[in-house]
Amino acid sequence: MSVWIFFLITVVYKYISVGEETGAVKIAPSEYISKADIKFKNIYIKACNPADSIVRGSEAAVDSDTWLLQGILVLTRHGDRGPLNHLKGGDKLPCDTEPISGLLRSYEEFVMNASATGRAWWVSGPGPFHNFPSLPPRGAATKCALGQLTPSGLLQMLTVGNILREAYSDKLGPENMDLSGKRDSGVAYTTRYRRTFQSLQALAWSSTGGAALAREAHSVAFCFRECACSALHVLARKINSQLKNRLDSHPTMRDLIIKLSKVLFESQEYIDAEVVRDALLAYICHDAPLPCIEKRKAYGKDKLSLNRRQRKYRGQHMPSRNLLEVDIDTLNMELDYINNQLDFNNEVGRKARDIIGKLYDKDKRAPLDFDAQMEREKLLYYQQRYLDNAEGYEDVVIVKKNLDADFNFPNDARMDTDFDEDYREPTPENIEDFCIQKEHVMSAFAYLEWSYKQEVRNLHNRRRSLLLAYGLIHNIVQNMIRMISENKPKYVVYSGHDKTLQALILALGLTGYRHYNIQYASRMVFEVYRKRDLRDEFKFTKRKAIAQDFYFRVVYNGEDVTNELSFCSSRQNVVMKVVDHVDDTKIYETYLCPIENIVRFIHDDYFTSFNVTNFKDACSIYGNPKHTI
Repeated sequence: MSVWIFFLITVVYKYISVGEETGAVKIAPSEYISKADIKFKNIYIKACNPADSIVRGSEAAVDSDTWLLQGILVLTRHGDRGPLNHLKGGDKLPCDTEPISGLLRSYEEFVMNASATGRAWWVSGPGPFHNFPSLPPRGAATKCALGQLTPSGLLQMLTVGNILREAYSDKLGPENMDLSGKRDSGVAYTTRYRRTFQSLQALAWSSTGGAALAREAHSVAFCFRECACSALHVLARKINSQLKNRLDSHPTMRDLIIKLSKVLFESQEYIDAEVVRDALLAYICHDAPLPCIEKRKAYGKDKLSLNRRQRKYRGQHMPSRNLLEVDIDTLNMELDYINNQLDFNNEVGRKARDIIGKLYDKDKRAPLDFDAQMEREKLLYYQQRYLDNAEGYEDVVIVKKNLDADFNFPNDARMDTDFDEDYREPTPENIEDFCIQKEHVMSAFAYLEWSYKQEVRNLHNRRRSLLLAYGLIHNIVQNMIRMISENKPKYVVYSGHDKTLQALILALGLTGYRHYNIQYASRMVFEVYRKRDLRDEFKFTKRKAIAQDFYFRVVYNGEDVTNELSFCSSRQNVVMKVVDHVDDTKIYETYLCPIENIVRFIHDDYFTSFNVTNFKDACSIYGNPKHTI
């Protein structure tokens, strides 16, 4: 009898194990996870990138007996944040929920101890980050502050820093990874946003044990001295037009986006799938129930009459034009005329004038929490939308409310494929009691995944990315050359945004959806190497190091992508077989590319697709009427 009981237990155990590998996972005698739930969870993992899913990959995976690490350059996107636009009930979202983590508690204690007698040293001195908070907001009126880093985002960046320390500290030496400014071995750049600054400090602490002396990057693109470029505005308008046409060509999806926006947003409808995605992530990434719409309120006659008068005035007095070419005095006069002649909403008008005046009053100090240049671009973009859509100056108020939000021109690409096989028609609902369901989220994300795949092949998007990323890649190459010639810096960090990495990825020639879909706390690492035996040759022959002696590799979110760079052909690369650092039974290939390839790329070949040889000429060709691209 006991033999039969043992046999039955064995069979049941084996059945349960097989069941876990099938479409429905058995987790209890009467509870199953459906395939839809699994798909929704995959969206959560890919888009939110929770800290427990961030693991080391092929960082530093080279033959260390043959190759010596000279230095690393790390680019990151900030961690999880609050939404960029005002949401209905958004102040109730649990963005401030603190994960249970000893690592997070240790960092918070470090910051508290450093601030015990005043401001921490990294925010006490003069400069753009003076008096910046080092931790996300707590106990504020809103639990989910617009665009602000969350405790979960802080933990993500601490986890990334741990990976960097584990992979590189012993190879470079802990003292060479210092970012405090006391040594010249480490350099840290960040944009003037709290979320990128706080992300940098968290990464610095977990990778080096200390804080970072941050240098300001004056643009989300980290363009340094190569920022002014009129072609960027032209290309952005082309991409924006393509985005609208693409969504319009899928009316069912467009209707879904409109429905979702009515549920999500407080002040206006966004017919923009990317903006809706960002709002949905505020719920998905913080484990909040998906929202339902409140009953719609009918517009009063006064508002309808006002909108008609605005359209009538625009048709008579304001023909369509490029607002970027209009001087600010003309804009002010037109705004005054609207207020005086059409009885326009004076509060809105005052806010618009306040923003315009602030941008052009050089005596006033730029706001502390965001880049003034990006604020100007946001303002001009929304003013252009006013001219295009006759929606009045209400959009300028949105800029006023979202001053800490990432500036974002919508992206688009060719419509050469379709996503319909992944799309599921949402069930029609009464608009007064419409609730967002998981099926709606999966449909919207399926559309966006298809859209991203088009974007990486879009000629306008790739050219815009080349222009945006030129200054950053030029700075990366300069630091690589310093690592070769001066043996410093050893550790360079750029704490940026999804748009930073998207432009860089396309400029480097990466074309995969998995690359372009930037998660929170994404990381890209450039590793610079030389052969170990060259040390003796330099010592005894007095020969100086040259570029041909050095190689580099690129690791993106743990994946070696060196062999996929447009300027690193496989026949020139060094191919190595390495053992996985976790499972020593796994062996895989990694690559090293000659460093002279990226030097030649940035100096000789970068603007080949523009048929010019330098940044200035590339930026000017779109202003040339003979140019028909």
